[in-house]
Amino acid sequence: MSLSDDVNLYEFEENYRAAEKVSQKHLESANVPELTAQALKLAEAKNLLLPDAEALLERCVIALLGGHIVLQGPPGTGKTTLAYVLAETFNATAHLETATADWSTYDVIGGLHPTSKRGMETLVPWLGHVPRAALDCATVISRQADPEESETHQAHWLIIDEFSRAEIDKAIGPLYTVLGGGGDDVPLPLWFGDSEETNAVWLPKRFRIIATMNTVDTNYVYTFSQGLSRRFQFVYVGVPQKDQLEAELKQSRISAAKWYKDTYGGDEFKAEAFVADPKVAHATSILIDLLSTLRYGDEATGRPGWPLGTAQVVDVYRQLALRLPTAPSEETALIAALDLALADRVIPQAGNLTKVQLDATETWLQTKPLPRTKDALQHLRMASSTGY
Repeated sequence: MSLSDDVNLYEFEENYRAAEKVSQKHLESANVPELTAQALKLAEAKNLLLPDAEALLERCVIALLGGHIVLQGPPGTGKTTLAYVLAETFNATAHLETATADWSTYDVIGGLHPTSKRGMETLVPWLGHVPRAALDCATVISRQADPEESETHQAHWLIIDEFSRAEIDKAIGPLYTVLGGGGDDVPLPLWFGDSEETNAVWLPKRFRIIATMNTVDTNYVYTFSQGLSRRFQFVYVGVPQKDQLEAELKQSRISAAKWYKDTYGGDEFKAEAFVADPKVAHATSILIDLLSTLRYGDEATGRPGWPLGTAQVVDVYRQLALRLPTAPSEETALIAALDLALADRVIPQAGNLTKVQLDATETWLQTKPLPRTKDALQHLRMASSTGY
């Protein structure tokens, strides 16, 4: 769909009237145990391994029953997947937008968009991500209430990935008031509306924003004001706990095997064989040692952990899956492939580590047959120290 199609899609005043009509409808259920159990079931179906999963999902459910939520944590911990799981838990459809440093009130709220009509240049209203999603939500609610429609969902939600990549405090503009506790019964004003009906849009009480935020790349993100922070509930999504390591790596092997089978393997590739292969198991023992040594820190010395996410582990297993069909039979045959995967996929993630964390990583590597990973770490340290 082109941008001009998007504009035309929302120029009809009945969409705005529908939003006002259904704006006071609340979510259908506030049964926390039931919703948490559903979220657990959906997370497991997506091979999403979460630390203290039941407590974490219960916090998310309670947050969403009260309003909007930000899922924050290290990269690779499944925040975006969790956002979709939460929307599905509440029987809501969802679509994703990725924030960028260029976002302004035009992107979030909307404005006037130049277009050509009958050979003449003109400006027409264009809705930003939030009011557009709110109107989609109102449409879903209206269809669900109509016995002649087959709509089974109760709402439509907006997922904003990489929330802190944008200067949200400035970009949300008048949304700041609407998201506040005192603005529940206030529509979102649209200065660019071209009629009385379209100069504001109501955000249905069923509408939610789920944002994700990377807490590691602090050099590349914006901070939030306390006022904006109050309008969202922040839930931390960390790496799996230490006692979940074996389960995490098994799920990672399953995910990598499925990716390889769907992408390259065909019928002759057996995902179960990859998961149980002794060569893969030998590489897994090194990964377990890596994560258990470096990820969780050292309480005795006060060294903080390196929060490597599960997604990075899956990336390593994908490279092993690519190498396995042509690897020799001995158990150590995949170590060279593991070495390359760690050097190319994991070490580049260490750019924001402190000297103490880098020293611990280097110490761990001294005892392992991973020469390319050692070289990659040295190159990273040299680049960090020289500024190149």
